[in-house]
Amino acid sequence: MDDKALISLFELFQKSDAAEMKYAANGTVFEVRRKEAFAAVSAAAVQNPGGPAGAGVSAGAGVSAGAGVSAGAGVSAGAGIHLVSQSIPETVVPAAHTPCAGKAGSGKDGAGCEIIKSPIVGTFYRSASPDAPPFAEVGKKVGKNQKLCIIEAMKMMNALESEFDCVVEKILVNNGDLVEFDQALFEVRRI
Repeated sequence: MDDKALISLFELFQKSDAAEMKYAANGTVFEVRRKEAFAAVSAAAVQNPGGPAGAGVSAGAGVSAGAGVSAGAGVSAGAGIHLVSQSIPETVVPAAHTPCAGKAGSGKDGAGCEIIKSPIVGTFYRSASPDAPPFAEVGKKVGKNQKLCIIEAMKMMNALESEFDCVVEKILVNNGDLVEFDQALFEVRRI
């Protein structure tokens, strides 16, 4: 990445409302996060106008520590930008869900069957601690806004809540598994 591209990315980030930004292209990774992002995490997306094909700029819930801007690039890392990760209290992330395709759920002909997917990359936990009971069990009713699980990303505990009343038909991942963005976590039936 040349110095001009790095500077324009940094300026674009400073002008935006995004809490953090990650740019990756051709083996180069550039990541920054605002100091305010440690107090309140926001999930937003920033477009990369005129960037090379396959390159992406995104803002989200996790940035790895140690990201930096070289002094040779002519960009100062001040101006309200903090480049180190810290632990943040639990946040709530919206669950992505889609209808079950071609699956017969417990209802008639799979009626009301939905797949709840991970909105972020992280570690899946069924309960708040190893000694605590799981948030959701197979066959149990889960109410709207009730926790289904926690996904840990960059030392942040993100509670995944149900967006509707449902019954858990199947838990598709194991406690402690690493999950990807858009990976199926639960098969549920709307009630």
